[in-house]
Amino acid sequence: MAAPAARTGDYSDLNPSPRILLGPGPSMVHPRVLRAMATPLVGHLDPQFIDIMNDIQDLLRFVFQSEDALTIPVSGTGSAGMEAALANFIEEGDPVLICVSGYFGERMVDMARRYGADVRRIEAAWGEVFTAQQIDQVLQARPAKLVAIVHAGTSTGALQPLDEIAEVVHRHGALLLVDAVTSLGGIPVRFDEVGIDIAYSGTQKCLSAPPGLAPVALSPRAVEALKARESTVKNWYLDLTMVFKYWGPERTYHHTAPISMNYALREALRLVAEEGLEARFERHRRNAQMLWDGLAA
Repeated sequence: MAAPAARTGDYSDLNPSPRILLGPGPSMVHPRVLRAMATPLVGHLDPQFIDIMNDIQDLLRFVFQSEDALTIPVSGTGSAGMEAALANFIEEGDPVLICVSGYFGERMVDMARRYGADVRRIEAAWGEVFTAQQIDQVLQARPAKLVAIVHAGTSTGALQPLDEIAEVVHRHGALLLVDAVTSLGGIPVRFDEVGIDIAYSGTQKCLSAPPGLAPVALSPRAVEALKARESTVKNWYLDLTMVFKYWGPERTYHHTAPISMNYALREALRLVAEEGLEARFERHRRNAQMLWDGLAA
């Protein structure tokens, strides 16, 4: 049976109505980022693209506020970053503590269980934050390999006190995993200063790029933990032990990088660097206050 012929006359040029995006994501995209996406493609192993990869990794360290974190943009949205962070640091039966105070804490619980973690959850009401004392009590009762928490709640904006929490987590010998999807580029993440071990984000929120990449940062401590795995990472596509060989000096092919999205991310990060982190954080603070004042009026 012959395939039906395409009816080209039924499909017009793309022309969606203009929108002002004021939700939690995707956000408005800077015109320079859109122009960058129209740049002609090069191959994913082209020396020019490798230079672009190096720029992106440097700029990601700048935005995460880290000197020596291992940084890459995972191919996929923020949820791919979440899955990469969990899949690579969980082995069957590993005790994991997940702080749940909203929708994405629940998603981490679901993912961690799928990878065989022995999950314990601690809960706070939406809009509330955890205290270091709460987490300390849980870890005293049952140590964990990994403690995961959402830095800034997408639904509520609740900002977790990571400094105190990180001290407790490390005192108990665990790795600290932080969801920075909402916060990266909008408020300080302070990866090194806080002592974050694993963080992931998304391009479509405070970085003002289209959705499609998930910046990930690993501390030297996390890299050592990844190397010490006894089993193969259960997710082939997001296996950082292989993906880092492409983003590292070996430049070993793993999967075809989304070239245009990496162009977009580089330009978005360049805009952050041009504005400066402190100026950008202050602008986001003012905008959030204006929105809050408007809602309260």
